[in-house]
Amino acid sequence: MSDKGLATLFLCAVLGLAPAAPAQAAGTKAPAGGVLLTVAGAVAHVNRPAYDEKRDVFFKYHERSFEKAFAFDRAMLEDLGVVEVRIDYAGWDGPKRLSGPRLVDVLEAAGCGNGPIATLALDGFGTEFSAAKLAAHDWVLSTRDGGRPHDIGGRGPLWLVFDPPGDRPATAEEESMWPWQLFFIRCG
Repeated sequence: MSDKGLATLFLCAVLGLAPAAPAQAAGTKAPAGGVLLTVAGAVAHVNRPAYDEKRDVFFKYHERSFEKAFAFDRAMLEDLGVVEVRIDYAGWDGPKRLSGPRLVDVLEAAGCGNGPIATLALDGFGTEFSAAKLAAHDWVLSTRDGGRPHDIGGRGPLWLVFDPPGDRPATAEEESMWPWQLFFIRCG
């Protein structure tokens, strides 16, 4: 700690004051665009107010509330770094080029630990992931398909996927593990 920091801490201690919190911790900026994802629960970083039933009507509809949350717009998600995966599955009209940040980077940006998560889709579909299931794959929170943002009514706004190992098409079991239309993740 610098001499200035020690002097400030000493002055605060003498006067019985708590030192002022920084205006905003690094990486906790508020979204500038429309929020695509809210990460709540055991988050260490907060950039939005707690749940308010009058303001957060969609969370109220889905019976989700929270004290602490971190909200991401598309730019914030993609600023975490974008990876692309090419996934093929027999039930699709051809291979998909999906891109977005790695899930571990998203969770780290929100200050989530390594514990389990639960996801929620726009239609109310929820999925739970144990820490072991998260660690078993390099999950990508896809924001785009073929360079275009995912559409609402399709698999958007977000689609959680992983690239099947061995450069092979996805199995039905793997494809069933990929929740789409995500907008909410609860950590812990």
